[in-house]
Amino acid sequence: MNRRRRAATVLTTAVATLAAGLIAASPAQAGEVRPVPADGNFTFSGHGYGHGIGMSQWGAQSRAVAGQSYRQILDFYYPGTTVASRENRTLRVQLTGFSGRTATVAAPTGAELTISTSGRKLPAGQRLVVDAAGDQLAARVDGAWGETWGATTISGPDGVLLVRPDGSATRYDGTVRIVPGETLTVVNDVPMETYLRGVVPAESPASWNAEALKAQSVAARSYALSVLRPTAQTDICDTTACQVYRGAETRDSSGKVTWTQPASTNAAIAATAGEVRAHGGDVAFTQFSSSNGGWSVAGSRPYLQAREDPFSAPGRTAPGDTVANWTTTVPASRFAPACPAGGAVTALDVTGRDGRGADGGRVATAVLHCTTGTASLTGTKVRQLGGLRSNWFTIPSAIRAAHAGLGGDGGPLGPAATGEYPTPARVGAYQHFRHGSIYVSPATGAHDVRGELRRRWEALGWENGVLGFPTTGEARTPDGRGTYNHFEGGSIYWSNATGAQDVRGAIRGRWAQLGWENSPSGFPTTGETRTPDGRGAYNHF
Repeated sequence: MNRRRRAATVLTTAVATLAAGLIAASPAQAGEVRPVPADGNFTFSGHGYGHGIGMSQWGAQSRAVAGQSYRQILDFYYPGTTVASRENRTLRVQLTGFSGRTATVAAPTGAELTISTSGRKLPAGQRLVVDAAGDQLAARVDGAWGETWGATTISGPDGVLLVRPDGSATRYDGTVRIVPGETLTVVNDVPMETYLRGVVPAESPASWNAEALKAQSVAARSYALSVLRPTAQTDICDTTACQVYRGAETRDSSGKVTWTQPASTNAAIAATAGEVRAHGGDVAFTQFSSSNGGWSVAGSRPYLQAREDPFSAPGRTAPGDTVANWTTTVPASRFAPACPAGGAVTALDVTGRDGRGADGGRVATAVLHCTTGTASLTGTKVRQLGGLRSNWFTIPSAIRAAHAGLGGDGGPLGPAATGEYPTPARVGAYQHFRHGSIYVSPATGAHDVRGELRRRWEALGWENGVLGFPTTGEARTPDGRGTYNHFEGGSIYWSNATGAQDVRGAIRGRWAQLGWENSPSGFPTTGETRTPDGRGAYNHF
């Protein structure tokens, strides 16, 4: 009962504050507790796509459509940076999708390939298969010959094809280098400006406004130069862990070209050749993501600022934006790996937000409630576990919906007096209002309990007592002389003459057969009580 007394104190204080015409405690102070719904799935609604740091790609497109130049776009997203230029140096790009136990190489056209280490030529139409063999490469060509090599570089006048097990392939300009190890490291050594021709269309749709594509070109060029790894085997990778790189073209298993570099993005790269953003003499770390949803996120550099971005906000972005707003359904079980000792998820509680934008902004902290205890999570971790588009999300509140269904602040419950809290057993949640409470659990949904009915339920131990959670809200009896709530383990009936009394089990079943309070028995005048010998129970009516 201690926890309930503390809650009652909060309720009394909040009611007094409301009565004085001041603002009640915000629900965000307690958290946004969301028990797992009955179907086992959470529904998330959110804004933006990605980490939200630096340039919003959809924001850049919206600004370009509105008439801003690419430099104006970059000025907004990287304030304090300046225009600079850099030479067209060679980048060492790790091709992660081909770095494994085996790599297969082929000539993309009728011209043969040159294999530097062995001095051999790979004729058109043949395939070179290279296997990992510790500190060596085991190479063979269509069964015709086999050799052991160290690191080798492969080149050709039209680039190099890397072939997947299913026969599809990607062509890379420049050279392909294969480095031995427990697994192969496959690297595309390619000039910066050529590299960008495979990056910009992978990061921004080629149909976008030319100024947005120029902004992407400068951001991608700057990003690549800012993350160089001179002491490592490679400078950058080809996935979203760095920035996506698609090479020169892709082919299906029949050899048909299914994608090639678009003219629009090639033109944007050429128009900005060598141009970067700089800060303090260094190339700027120009992070970007698909959409910031209306607010950018502060990053690790002074020019990566948290700023309101109306051109990325829902309703302001360019046509075609599907990520400023989004909704998705995620099984609660997807978050179970974060539960201690292999428990099952019972609720997710958002406990902190950054305060920027709609719904209180991005989730900063959360608590995962499990059958085995709790786990503290960052909003980013929730995003990763759930596969969400961003950490700016909400889960609709069943309590809030039930309150609205009763008329909101103007209804019988009145305004909120506390935030939402998890129940002690972590299987549900509750919120107190000026004139009652709403309790929710996966099995029962959200229902209100008020007045004398609530006080009787409290005396019986709330949801942890014999009655469990409410299964209905407060309702009037058909004759209008009383009120009742049904619960998992019984009912509570109230009338002015009898007060609030609980009826349970077989006694309740028999009373229902007789016609409830409209039967000759009338309303209960006592709650269920054990007989003196402990062998039975009774209610008086």
